Amino acid sequence: MPPPAGAGWAPSPGLRTFLLVFLGLDAGLTGLLSLFGTLGEVQNISQGATQDPNFVTGIILWVVFVALFGLAVLAIVGVARRSPWARWVALADGIVLSLTCLGLVLGIPIIIAAARAPLARPASSTVS
Repeated sequence: MPPPAGAGWAPSPGLRTFLLVFLGLDAGLTGLLSLFGTLGEVQNISQGATQDPNFVTGIILWVVFVALFGLAVLAIVGVARRSPWARWVALADGIVLSLTCLGLVLGIPIIIAAARAPLARPASSTVS
């Protein structure tokens, strides 16, 4: 009886593109939430609502979405450039995004793709 085929955690060539697409969706979603948060906080400040007890909560939520957006953009840049640190940033982005309510829909595919995607630079085909 032949041995079973290897369990499939080997790099898969199409997952890098899949990861970039999901990171793009993540950046788009968190970018919109950051933009709306910025507009809302500017409106609160212009109306003098800084004494409102919910003002600090709004600022904290806005900072969280700006940080999520920054992490997503950093992950996109790293994966696109095939940087050595790209896998860890993409994993961190997927984990942090999974902590939000809707983020599990995007976070789990990002975590799986970041773990399996071949992010190293391909070997050069030049002969010396």
